Amino acid sequence: MKRIQSLDGVRGTFIIMVIIAHALETIPGFEQNHQMSTYFIINTGQLGVKMFFVMSGYLITKLLLLEREKTGRVDLKDFYLRRMFRIFPTFFLYIFALLILKWTLVPDIFTHYSLILVAVFYLWNYKHFFLSPHPEDKGNWFLGHFWSLSMEEQFYLLWPVTFVRFQRTTLIKIVVGIVLIMPLLRVITFLCFPASKPYVGDMLHTGGDAILIGCLAALVEEGPGFRERYLKYFHNISLIAAVAIFLFILSPILTLRFKAAYNLTIGFSLNNLSIMILLYWSMYVPSSVSKFFNTRIISQLGVASYSLYVWQQLFLTTKNDFWVNRFPQNIIVAVVVGLGSHYFIEKPVLKLKNRFKKV
Repeated sequence: MKRIQSLDGVRGTFIIMVIIAHALETIPGFEQNHQMSTYFIINTGQLGVKMFFVMSGYLITKLLLLEREKTGRVDLKDFYLRRMFRIFPTFFLYIFALLILKWTLVPDIFTHYSLILVAVFYLWNYKHFFLSPHPEDKGNWFLGHFWSLSMEEQFYLLWPVTFVRFQRTTLIKIVVGIVLIMPLLRVITFLCFPASKPYVGDMLHTGGDAILIGCLAALVEEGPGFRERYLKYFHNISLIAAVAIFLFILSPILTLRFKAAYNLTIGFSLNNLSIMILLYWSMYVPSSVSKFFNTRIISQLGVASYSLYVWQQLFLTTKNDFWVNRFPQNIIVAVVVGLGSHYFIEKPVLKLKNRFKKV
């Protein structure tokens, strides 16, 4: 499948926001002196992760639809092989790096090997169910970002199997049903499982609707008359501005005011929908924003966003006090290591992945 206009640039923009959000604590005095700015920057970084979820669901479903259209079927074995080539090399290189650091320079980079085990089996977002809490363990930070990768991999064990069993219209009904019921699951989990309260947005059964919204967008887009029916709305600049203001300003204010009462019921759902509307706009409507997304440097950062996301966690923290963890060089080191991982590890392996490409 050809690369879709603007999406790499959207990835690039939001990986920058994730990096900035994580780097704030390493800027001396910033969080204490600029609390409201810190809140909005961190919130935008969190929206960046949600954006990755929505986009991931959209792109994977788009690929599955194209493969079924082109070949008449979806080869599940090849799908999972492609996922392995895409995810495993950078992921396990990072895990290996943590082990080497523990055995050599940074023996306290994590304490409990059980955290490594949970991470490599992509169960980080459910670890509170079967591991004792160890809040003092630095591994909670250095492995903590794998909650998002865990949710994605759990989802992609289930979604392709569901996809091959049903036609597009039935899939739309299934997805809409799950998206509508997930706020209820969030509330039940929050009220009935106190240990899960901090992780309600991280678990598949309570946060997976972000990926499903992307899947729904691809399924709806494939329907007849999509452009004729809906494209006019994406050209309505007032509507797009209202969605952006809601997502980046109003929704964070409502979260600050009402917390879980807002987020778990309608907040997460409205954010996911808003992200998908803005993604449609960036793909379909030429603008100065889409022009920015398609600039070479922003697009390249987007292409390398997975490696950048994996490796930034090692440097953008005060858990260690090495030169590479101090601002501003920590940002430079994180970007250089992430890009190096992409060009020298991820990209060569992706060439092998192309052997299993159907579209």
